[in-house]
Formats: sequence, C-alpha cells, structure tokens
Amino acid sequence: MSDKVLEIKYTCHHSSCVVHCKNGILFLTESEYARLAASYEDARYFKSPRHACRMGYSQQFEALSIEAAKDEDVLGGREELSPATDPRTDPIAALISEHQKILEMADKVDAILVKRNIDELWVSTAELDNLLQLHSGIKEEEVLFPALRGLVPFGEGLVACINEDHREIISLIYSFREALRDGTINDKIIGSALVALRSHVRKEDNEFFEFVRKYITEDMKGSLMKGMRHAEHSFIPVEPGERKPDEEKAVERARFHQKAVESKEIACDTCCH
Repeated sequence: MSDKVLEIKYTCHHSSCVVHCKNGILFLTESEYARLAASYEDARYFKSPRHACRMGYSQQFEALSIEAAKDEDVLGGREELSPATDPRTDPIAALISEHQKILEMADKVDAILVKRNIDELWVSTAELDNLLQLHSGIKEEEVLFPALRGLVPFGEGLVACINEDHREIISLIYSFREALRDGTINDKIIGSALVALRSHVRKEDNEFFEFVRKYITEDMKGSLMKGMRHAEHSFIPVEPGERKPDEEKAVERARFHQKAVESKEIACDTCCH
C-alpha cells in the first residue's frame, strides 16, 4: 500500500520566525509526518522537516489542518514542472535548486563540527568551497550577472550587495580552513560563515531572484542555461590537499604574538612605574 500524502496547513511557533515560513502548507507522507510529530506529546505539534524553516533549523510547527492531498503527485518530483520552475530549462530555478545542495553541505559541516573531527572538516569545507565557487563565483557572477547589466532597475547596486555576500562567506571559510591547518577549530568563524550563507540563500531565493526573474526573457534563458552547463563541464574542483601548517604564515603569526606580548610587558612596566 502506498504511503498516503497529506496536505498540512501549519504555523511556526518560533518567536523570531521570518514572514516566509510563519504560515504555510506542507505536503508530507503519513509516515514522515508521524516521525516528525513523535518529537512532541501534543498531537497538534510536529518538528519542521529539513529546510522548511528559512532560519535553517528545525522549529516547532503547529498543524492547523491536515487533509489527504487531492493530487498525490505533489511529492517526489512526479508532477509536471512549469517552465518557470523547471531547473532543466529555467536558469533561476536551476540556481534555486542548487541552493538546496549547498544548504545540505552546510548541514554536513554543522554535523561534523559536533564530532570535532578536524580531518573531516578539512574535506567537507573544501567541498563547500567548491560548490560556492562554481555556483556563486561562476554561474552567478560570470554568467547571470553580466546578462542583467543594464536590464534590471538598480541592478548594479543589487549585484554589488550579492557579490559582497559572496566575498564575506568565502573569506570566512578560507579563514576557518587556515585555522584547521594549525589543528584549531574556530567555531566563531565557521558559525559566522554558515549563518551568513543561510541568510544569503534566503535573500537570493525570496528577494533577489524573485525580482530579477521577470526581466529574463525566454530568449535569454537558453543562452544562460548554456553558459551554466558549460561552467559545470569546465569547472575543476580544488582538492582538499594535505592539511599541514603554512610555515611562512606560522612564523608571521608567531612574530605577531611575540610583539603583542612585548607590548603588554611595556604597558605593564609603564603602569607599574
């Protein structure tokens, strides 16, 4: 017997819930809903499924109504996608779909952080960096953004904001990986990177992409998809490499630390005398 699909109208009980998931509709199989509802004794509540909450974490959802879905093809990608939501033909839909892979990798890094496994973090953050370099650095910055130039009102300013996010996230991941070379897990840096990444995805999916979508003509879609496919085929992922300290940078850090110690001693001598 097939697992019946449920249409669930819900509200989020998180005090800081953003507008995009405060209320909504989910389609879940009975078994999946039962698994999520098992987290609470009260039958009204269930745990939000992965990525349902735009804050990036599982939240307490309240089921306002539960009905059998009229069309059970709403799950599993069995429905016919509209041209505007088909990632095979629509560049914006393709980029949004890739965001899910990026968020899944961010979740993987989060899970490894709990285990405190430096070697696994070294590999997983390299994988995340590769995903971002291809998605953000090439498909967005080199394929999509040039096509929007002069086409979208305030486009240059919007693109500049998006690019600034890209630089911040990549820089934080780079800094975290540099610390890993010395055997240090810097939770603050990677935490900032993952928060910024999830916030950036929400900004693109719910604001930027929705705004620019209407300016992309049917004629543009073909060339954009061609450019993105070319990027996929030509992109060469960077291997994690051996996790060993950069001797030159290590010497520089040691020199900086020594100067800091000397400065404190001088300040102490001045205060004491």
